[in-house]
Amino acid sequence: MKKLICPDGGIAKTIKSFCKITVLMLLTGCLLLSGQYAWAINDKTKEKEGLGSLNDLGEMVIVGREEKGAKGIAIDPTATVITVDSYTSPKAPQTVADILESIPGIDVQRGDPNMSDGKDVVKIRGLDARRIMVRLDGRPLKNVGGFSDKLIDWPSLTLEDVEKIEVVRGAHSAIFGNTLGGTINVVTKKGGHKKDNIPEGEVMVDYAKWDSQYYRMGLAGNVENFGYSLGAGHRSSNGYLRHSDYRIKDFTVRTSYEFPFKGRITLGYKGSRQDKNPFVVNDPNDPLVGQQYDSSYPIVSSDAEGWSPNYPGGDSYNDKDMDYFDVIYEQYTSIGDWKIHLYQTDEHRNYSTHMYQQAIQFYDYWCDVKFDESGLILQNKITNFNNHTITVGLEGKDQYAEYDCVNPLQEWHVDRHKMSSHYAGYIEDSWQITEKLNLALGVRWDKAELSVNMDYPGYPSHFDKEWSAWSPKSRLSYELLPETTAFLNVSKAFRLPTAMEFCWYGAPTGVFIDPETAMEYEGGIIQKLGNNNSLRVTYYYYDIDNYIMFSRYPMPLIMSGQIDKAVINADYLHLQGVEAELNFQLHRTLSGYLNYTFQEPKLGATVAPESELYDDQYQLPRHKVTLGMDWKPWENTEILATMRYVGERQTSFGKDIDSFVTFDLGLSQMFFEKTLKVKLYAMNLFDENYEEQYHIPAPERYFGINLSYMF
Repeated sequence: MKKLICPDGGIAKTIKSFCKITVLMLLTGCLLLSGQYAWAINDKTKEKEGLGSLNDLGEMVIVGREEKGAKGIAIDPTATVITVDSYTSPKAPQTVADILESIPGIDVQRGDPNMSDGKDVVKIRGLDARRIMVRLDGRPLKNVGGFSDKLIDWPSLTLEDVEKIEVVRGAHSAIFGNTLGGTINVVTKKGGHKKDNIPEGEVMVDYAKWDSQYYRMGLAGNVENFGYSLGAGHRSSNGYLRHSDYRIKDFTVRTSYEFPFKGRITLGYKGSRQDKNPFVVNDPNDPLVGQQYDSSYPIVSSDAEGWSPNYPGGDSYNDKDMDYFDVIYEQYTSIGDWKIHLYQTDEHRNYSTHMYQQAIQFYDYWCDVKFDESGLILQNKITNFNNHTITVGLEGKDQYAEYDCVNPLQEWHVDRHKMSSHYAGYIEDSWQITEKLNLALGVRWDKAELSVNMDYPGYPSHFDKEWSAWSPKSRLSYELLPETTAFLNVSKAFRLPTAMEFCWYGAPTGVFIDPETAMEYEGGIIQKLGNNNSLRVTYYYYDIDNYIMFSRYPMPLIMSGQIDKAVINADYLHLQGVEAELNFQLHRTLSGYLNYTFQEPKLGATVAPESELYDDQYQLPRHKVTLGMDWKPWENTEILATMRYVGERQTSFGKDIDSFVTFDLGLSQMFFEKTLKVKLYAMNLFDENYEEQYHIPAPERYFGINLSYMF
């Protein structure tokens, strides 16, 4: 295991600091217990809930009435919440991204659905990793690993210890900042509360084509006030694209202790060890491939959008270690529910790509990169006031990097240095004005400092830039009728440039760009249609200023000193769309969901031709439909079907990507009092020939079997 990179220079000092802070928090809890702050005598509800309210710290305050739907999905005016243990699909999901496919407004566009190339792209309303935020129990996971422009490590977000996934579209929450498209908050299991102290767990085995294997185990329980959640997983496959095999190991540990004075401390660790190979160009018409073409694999062209062509015959691999550490202390008091969350993220990536340039022919481009991030969140949720829930918080984080890179023309080493610092404060009040009317008002302040630490001709060896902004938020919901709720959200959003946008290919591109700001408007209606049936329809419009874009051909610009054209601000990007989300139960044996998404971008003026630029608005389908059905014809038997339609898309250089329809089918049977489940599944049942990303073929029809045992 690699040595952890910590801001103070070593893991021992970091652990020591965590221990000191933990002791300080425990002493604070004892003072609260001793009577300095007395418990509210008339707060009967909280007395019954106990620590249940603490589970919501770091999560968004939901307005309006949540409507339960099928397949473990619930919707409300603010978010869609998926309970992982109740979620069903033809194939057992392996990561958070697998579940997100079924949510309207979210596009999952993968270069390799088997995750061997690390290029999974999750977009919320057409905006990808740079413009959305992924959080783990409220803390950000947008890593500084901007190399290859993948800022969120989706393969490491496995489901062994995940309780639920909250999808918050848009930037209407003051709690979740630095986002335009929205936030995905992954809430983990903290352990059980059973009086008999008997643990619960699951063991799963999955096997499919290409020798794809998936093993997972999870265990959660408690010993009196001590709770625990353990998980481990192993994924491997030969891959369906040429040179796309992978081996991934995952493990998680979370422990918690509930004190008699209504406090709880949680220690968490999540790790991922990824040994992956990037797929290569495999095209008989490509003169650079020549005799190395392998007809046993699908054709992959060198002009596939969104990647640097990787050719066969060289030394190419993409290995990564991810480590997430968390210390959380929660305390329920008469002056609010307090949370202190310290976290550390470490990423070590070692990769090599076999590339081609006319001047130097074939060559291996090798990099060894280390990133680390440490942060703190302090939050208080106050519910003592009549009809008000007030959330106040502060957060901050520092990001560091070091790397070595080598190619035939040059090699360079950059010592560990601070890449960025981000600090924020927020306050939000959810006010239940009447029984039917709720108004949430909030404001968030963000400040960031970004740094470039590299010797570039004509520029200082170290360059800093600082940005800050205020972002007001508002959400309104009104119950028009007992079964009908309307909502309207209007907010300002602010997004800081990522480390990659600020320093691309070692050049100080951040000198010439400004951060993005946006006004976001969203309105809609939720209609309950009898028991277990609900419909949500939403229209949104985003007006994004200073939209940041990348040049498709950066190296000639950077080498010639035209850094201001490598990363640029477009005048604006306008995004509008419609989302319809129906959860239904037609019969006690038949339930499902039907989702529709329409989305349309419009780009403003740019200093470079649009054909020379690339960003996440491209390859975006205007229309998308997902239908999921869950039929239980007999006791302990379940038939699951999913149909997905994705409309035509277009690349940044005007090439069309055809629409497609896929159909997946699963059949599961329970045995031994529902403790053993056997599932057979067929993915892409009708063998549709399609692409999620341009000129990267998706998998053909394949079959698999899944066994799971619950105890």
